[in-house]
Amino acid sequence: VIFSARPISRALDLGADIVVTGRCVDSGIVLGPLIHSFGWNRDEFDLLAAGSLAGHLIECGAQCTGGIFTDWHAVPDWHNVGFPIVECSSEGDFIISKPPDTGGLISFGTVAEQLVYELGNPQRYLLPDVTCDFSKVSITEIPGFDGGAVKVHGAKGSPPSTFYKVNATYLDGFRATAVCPVGGPMAVEKGKRTAESILQRTRLIFSQLGYEDYSAVNIQVLGSEDTYGPHARRSIYGQGPREAVIWLAVHHKQKEAVEIFSREIAPAGTGM
Repeated sequence: VIFSARPISRALDLGADIVVTGRCVDSGIVLGPLIHSFGWNRDEFDLLAAGSLAGHLIECGAQCTGGIFTDWHAVPDWHNVGFPIVECSSEGDFIISKPPDTGGLISFGTVAEQLVYELGNPQRYLLPDVTCDFSKVSITEIPGFDGGAVKVHGAKGSPPSTFYKVNATYLDGFRATAVCPVGGPMAVEKGKRTAESILQRTRLIFSQLGYEDYSAVNIQVLGSEDTYGPHARRSIYGQGPREAVIWLAVHHKQKEAVEIFSREIAPAGTGM
């Protein structure tokens, strides 16, 4: 079970200086101290949504200060990137800045990218304490801050879901993943053919040994925009890259079958 912010605020109410949690929701480590500091009630859902938004925006550290920003070339001094600071009011509005004399950048763009991170439905972001609506959130740049700052407000909340979110694991066969660089002309096509040939070869061995086929197979050739799926942009020059990386993962019920795959993939880097 993923815990809410309430146990954190309760521990702080009891005088804790440091709170050690189990698996709690990421934004809860910010919402918990805000509940403790401002005395927000369980039914003040707009405030709980605002505190959750503050936690959500800084939960990945330097992501909202430009660490993996799309316009990365506009972000200075990555080697000394500053981590975000939230200054929150009791009404739920807050400012995000970073320490002076640090690298990185806080802007509308860097913070907005983090806002939509793992969000799903922005009008129904489910958390243990509140259901958040971030669709009307406003991010306004504030001049005069070293490295930038923004003011954030507009989060709305409603009662949380009646369901729990649970992580569970179980034994379901065996998996292996192989990563192999490929160089030379038509590297993407060569990578795909290499992966398909390894699968074809191991399937022949499986049939001879009486093994079932793979339960699942995933082939990606990094460098061909496979990760973009139907939104991939192929080369406008009619020539692909001269280097690519095969990402080949397989799943099988039997450990012995995966061991065969591991053995057969090894020569692909030198002789196929």
